[in-house]
Parts: sequence; structure tokens; C-alpha cells
Amino acid sequence: MKKRFLSLILAASMAFAMVSCGKKDSEQPISEVKDESVEDSYRYNITALLSEDNTYDKVLLQGFSDALEDYMGAEHINITTKTVSEEKSADMIASSAIAKSPDMIFTTGKPTLLSASDQTDIIPIIATGIVDFKGTLRIASLNGKSWDKTTGRNITGISSKPSIVEQVSLMIEATDDLQTVGILFSPEDTDAIYQNEIFEAYLDQAGIPWKEYAIPATNTSTVADISEKSTALTPSKYVAFSAKQGVDNDVVALGEDTVLGLNSTSSTRTALISSFWQGGKVLPTTPEESDSEDETTTEVSDSEEDITVTLEDLMKEICTECSAIYIPFGSLLTDQMETIGNIATEASVTIVAGDTTIGENALVTLFSDPYISGYSAGKKAVKVFNGDDIKTIKIGSIDSDDAVKLYNGEIAEKLGKEFPKSFNEISNFLETYEYGSTTTRYVPSEEE
Repeated sequence: MKKRFLSLILAASMAFAMVSCGKKDSEQPISEVKDESVEDSYRYNITALLSEDNTYDKVLLQGFSDALEDYMGAEHINITTKTVSEEKSADMIASSAIAKSPDMIFTTGKPTLLSASDQTDIIPIIATGIVDFKGTLRIASLNGKSWDKTTGRNITGISSKPSIVEQVSLMIEATDDLQTVGILFSPEDTDAIYQNEIFEAYLDQAGIPWKEYAIPATNTSTVADISEKSTALTPSKYVAFSAKQGVDNDVVALGEDTVLGLNSTSSTRTALISSFWQGGKVLPTTPEESDSEDETTTEVSDSEEDITVTLEDLMKEICTECSAIYIPFGSLLTDQMETIGNIATEASVTIVAGDTTIGENALVTLFSDPYISGYSAGKKAVKVFNGDDIKTIKIGSIDSDDAVKLYNGEIAEKLGKEFPKSFNEISNFLETYEYGSTTTRYVPSEEE
């Protein structure tokens, strides 16, 4: 009771003091009072649009969120997350987010970036999980000049394209007798084509022959939707994309749609062959194989020519021609990797994977922590909130020094391969690795 009485006296005293000082407070500049209030209470509302409900996208978001909290304070950041699902498309969640006019949109992957960018050119967009920003956003090179990594619009972010030169080095290191390389891709997969052509350019510099092999993706409906937005000549026409040749490269129409040609909705990029290609790798022959060569040669009948070539048949052909196989980051062939990996391993052919999901059925791959990409994207967002013009903020990239070399222990054992300590076994590494553990986070000083 005594404490309550004292509290009432104190409250009455404070009220009296405020009345006495009322005239003085009213004479203060309004802007000063407002500035102090804003400094203490401002809060940025950000909507995160995730293209997939998976660990990769969630870790990207965690890195992004942590960066904003580190640099700006958790009390000043409010992030609402929306994820693409069977019930809600990328267009739907983007439309819902934009209707609420957030201060910023964060996207992971191509579907959500394209949907958000189609629906707003005002709200700042920070994007991650994008292999090729230039191709995805259809940014034209002016007067033959190299792209300066800026979008010139309300978009910036961090590219997820791994270091392809490091992947070439990985293939050379992991393959005992590297004579020829098979490049696998789905004709609809523009990101794969983009990475493959960079990989091929490095092989050309090294004088290593390569050959592309087209393998249809098992789910082409989703692919077509994304491709129409990212590489179309018109909103309703899909055309194959080439990193080196642009959209005007050699394409062929599939099925019966041969009249529309280049503008066909089913036109695809044709597989290419290296100028160094001389007919595949040279296999050592045994006396038994030489004696039986004539006996095993058969002629293909007219009826056999019409037989559909299966993935197994194609993979066996690839393995007779190639010493190693490359499958890039985020490939649409991921769900066919068990078959691809088993046949290649049986034929003692090295597979270099662009990511750890493909790496489950490949001999070697490089790992880059998505948290680093997310955190770097968060720093881009801080620049925007600090007043930098997003149109001039360059697209960032992954630091190749952060990549970890991984090998598949089960496949290595089957191939009789041993790897030095500079490699980690993929299963053991991923089971124990903590995302973000290698990232040096920003710690504000006491003065800040």
C-alpha cells in the first residue's frame, strides 16, 4: 500500500511538471521533435518471396535477414515471408505482396524475381538464387560494350553462378585420363546453357574436346512458363537462348510445329560440338575385344531406326565417347541424376556436378554456402536503405575462395579413386556443416 501511495504522488508530480513546461515545449521546432521520434521508431517492411520451400531458399533468407539486423538493428526490420506452392503461384504471391506496398521485396530464384519485376518498377527488389541476371532480365548490351553489372532499374542482388573456372580445374584434377568431355543439358534450361557455354570456353582454351548432349527435362510445363518470361521475343513466344549467340542462334522446332521456326513455342537450342572433337575418347582394346569385333557388328534394320532412344541408351553412348561429364548448377536434370550417375559410374566416367544436390550422384562438386549469398544480398539492401540509387548498385557474385571441394565417397570407392585432404566427403560434410558458420558478420561498435 505504501509503494502504491508513493507511485501516485510521483505521477502527480510528473503531471504538474509537464504542465509547467508546456510553453517551452511548444516553442521547439516541429522538425526536431519529429526527427527524434523517427530515429527511435522507424521500421522497414520487407516482403520475402521464396521460389521454393527448401533449405537452400530458407538459408538465403536467413543470411539476408541477419545482415539487415546486424547493420540496422532487429527492431527496425520487419520481414514477411511468402512461398510459391501448388496453391499459390509466383505471380499470385508477388501481386499480394505489392498490393501492400512494402519498402522492399527480397526474392530467391527466377520465378519470384520475374513475377515481382513484371508487376513493379518502383519498389526496390533485392534478388538472389539467380544464375544469369543479364539473360533473366533481358538486359541488352549497348554498342557491343560489356555489361557493367547494373540493371538500370529497381533491381540488384547477388548471382548464384558458381566459379566455372574452378569447376574446370576440379574436372581436370578428378579425372585420370581426361580426353573428352560430355556436356549435358535440357534444351529448355537457359541457365544450364549459359553455364555450359562458359565451361566450354575454358575447355577450348585448354584444347580439351567437348560435345553437348540434349536430354529433355521431365517437367517441361513449369520450365516453359519461366522461359517465356526470361527469353521470349514476345510475351507469348519462347525461343532458345544462347549465352554466346543471344536469341538468334540455330534452333529447331520439335514435334509437328515446323512452320513457325524461330518463333515456335517449342523451338529449342541444338546441341553443339567442339571444333577439337575427333570422334570421342580412345579406349584401350584387349585381344579378346579385337577377335570378337566382327562378330558383334550388326546392321540396324528399318524397323529399329524408329525405336525411341531412352535415357539409359543415351547415357551409354555418352560414356563410350566421353572421359568426363559436366552437369551445371541448378540443372533441370536433377531428378534424372540417379540413372545418369549409375551408368557413368559403371562406365568409370567422372561426373562433375554444379551443386550438392546433383553431387549426390556425381564424383565431385563444389559447395558454396547459400548463407553467404543471402548475407551479401542483405548488404545490398542496406545500401538502398542508406540512400544509394538501386539502379547503379552492381550485381554481386560468389567469392570462389569460399568454395569447398567435395567428393562422393561411395562413387570414389567404386572407381578406385582417392582424394587428398583438400577435399571433403560430401555426406559427412553436409551432415555436420552449419550454414553461416564461415561468414564474418558485422558487429556495430558501441559508438554506433
